[in-house]
Amino acid sequence: MKYVIGEGERVLVFKNERLVEYLKSGTYKISRLSNKKYEKYVCEGLFETERNLDFLLQYERLAEELQVLDVQEDEILIYYKDGIFQGGFYEGKYAFWNVVGRNSYAKLDLKTAFEMDEKVKNVFSKTKLGEMFDIIEIEDYHIALYFKSGVYEKVLKSGTYAASKKYFKNTFQKIDLREVMVYDETMEKIFDTEPEMIHDFDIKKVREKELLLWYQDDLFKGKCLAGSYLFWNKLKDNYFEIIDLNNGIEIDEKYLDILDKLEGVYTKYEVKDYEAGLLIIDNQYRKTLKSGVYYFWNGHQKIEVYPVDLRIKQLDMQGEEILTKDRVLLKFNFIAQYRVVDPITNYKEINNVENQIYILVQMILRGYVGVNYLEDLLENRIEIGKYVLEKVKKEERKYGIELLDAGIKDIKLAEMSGLENAAYREPVKKEKITEPEFLETKEVSDEIKVDIENIIKKEPEYMEKLEEKEEAEASPENNVTEKPEPEAVQEEEQEQEKISEESASAILEELSKILAKNSKK
Repeated sequence: MKYVIGEGERVLVFKNERLVEYLKSGTYKISRLSNKKYEKYVCEGLFETERNLDFLLQYERLAEELQVLDVQEDEILIYYKDGIFQGGFYEGKYAFWNVVGRNSYAKLDLKTAFEMDEKVKNVFSKTKLGEMFDIIEIEDYHIALYFKSGVYEKVLKSGTYAASKKYFKNTFQKIDLREVMVYDETMEKIFDTEPEMIHDFDIKKVREKELLLWYQDDLFKGKCLAGSYLFWNKLKDNYFEIIDLNNGIEIDEKYLDILDKLEGVYTKYEVKDYEAGLLIIDNQYRKTLKSGVYYFWNGHQKIEVYPVDLRIKQLDMQGEEILTKDRVLLKFNFIAQYRVVDPITNYKEINNVENQIYILVQMILRGYVGVNYLEDLLENRIEIGKYVLEKVKKEERKYGIELLDAGIKDIKLAEMSGLENAAYREPVKKEKITEPEFLETKEVSDEIKVDIENIIKKEPEYMEKLEEKEEAEASPENNVTEKPEPEAVQEEEQEQEKISEESASAILEELSKILAKNSKK
């Protein structure tokens, strides 16, 4: 009987369950009466048999045409024929025919991350095999630190990597090599496991209150404060500059172009064109800054720029009550103009310069008014300002100021003996006159002074007339009963106050008539 074995086929001949022959393609004569068993195989792909593989491989002719691969528990075997994916194989022993076509394989390690070639990536994208892996793509100029269940494993360089989800929780820390890196314990472990990598980096240590400036190709790349850092040196050469923030406190002009990138390490101060800036370091004056913008490094020293306003300021003294030599209480509204000319003295010696000048002017004004009569003060009101100006000028150096002008704004009679608000002041233009005014010139006329004196002399006469009127009203025939003595005393006191008020009203009425008559003139 003829037995034909085609091209690309093989036949295993068994007798009593023992492999006795291995037949390749060809025509053979066999006897039907023999007790041999023939098993035909196509010599392509996986050698699939129900028999024990190790037993069959003992036959050398068969073993020569098979590729045998052992796949461990933590591996997956990817099998390609002529570059085309044929299947994936887990733990076990496998044999593949090496007769027809070209076989290729890829073993994937399930216990670590591995780099994927294009064929593996294609397999993962077209099959459900990819769902079993965490996949990361690392771009050029990047690396990734691979951690298995939180424990550092290794560095992954540019490429596409996969890590099986079967055994560990995978995490990746991607790092851009073009940026600065912190040199920490993890990076030390990397250099311990891959010592050749340390040559790919420049290592810099920055101490407290130091600033590291990083440049590449003369271009500013970044800043670093206290700590240890890594800079990749395989792309471009690095240049570094370390600045001691406690020395050379004011920032050099060469750094002004990069200040917008140095936020947090400097302080900006602006001195306006009408100011002087006092530079105070650790509460000590250092120098005076002109108008402009200044930048200072944030070192351990305390830096302040104290602005002093150099513009002319006005001091307004409102309603200052002072007693003249002839015991007349006057209210003064006084103004003075001054400016700071010695900012250092003003800062070191004077606390609240405006308040100090106010007190100084107040004391001088009180001293002058207190030794002059009302008549003299009214006639020489301009001299008051000149006197104050002259006296303050003798003291102005002590205050670091210059007094430019001083003068009386207006004078009013303060409340006294029932008279109140009898005013002497300069008229205000474009305002309605609401109360009698003395003169519209700087001198009081003799006529008004005589009228005022006559009114004051008539005060006893007014008082006497009012008392007679009250006695007539209080006669026995006008009273029904007599009141107890304490009540009568109290009533008498009230009547006296009433008389005083009516007397004052009468005097003011006469005074108003005189002032009105004068204003018409």
